Amino acid sequence: MERRELLTIGFGALAMAVTVDATSTAGAQTSQPAVAPRATPLGAHPLGKAFAEWYGTMIEVTYPPGASSAAHQHPGPTFGYVVSGKVKWAIDGEPAKILEAGQAFFEPMGSVHSTSANASVTEPAVLSVVILSRPGEPMSKPVTG
Repeated sequence: MERRELLTIGFGALAMAVTVDATSTAGAQTSQPAVAPRATPLGAHPLGKAFAEWYGTMIEVTYPPGASSAAHQHPGPTFGYVVSGKVKWAIDGEPAKILEAGQAFFEPMGSVHSTSANASVTEPAVLSVVILSRPGEPMSKPVTG
């Protein structure tokens, strides 16, 4: 399978895993249209002989104001950096942390990205993320249950 096909499959799965929290802080339904985070591929590269069959894929994720994503998992270790804005972030159901521009995070292989949201309802947040995966694996898959 070619790198372009892998990226298409992976980013398609990532886009499907991303949703918006459609409730306001009071818990009522909003009348505004849902806007999901957007993932933009920046590149994918094989990691070399020491990590045969593994790729490092870099993406830029933009969270519009108030946007969030559903709980999900990545196929391998994931490294992230907050480029701008503030995000709510947690793994494995731990209490959410607010990460600001200039801060980094790490998600170990097998962890559940349980909280991922823009911490602002007025400003966008941008992340740079590197996901390690094997060919053919989706970059993200939703966690159900």
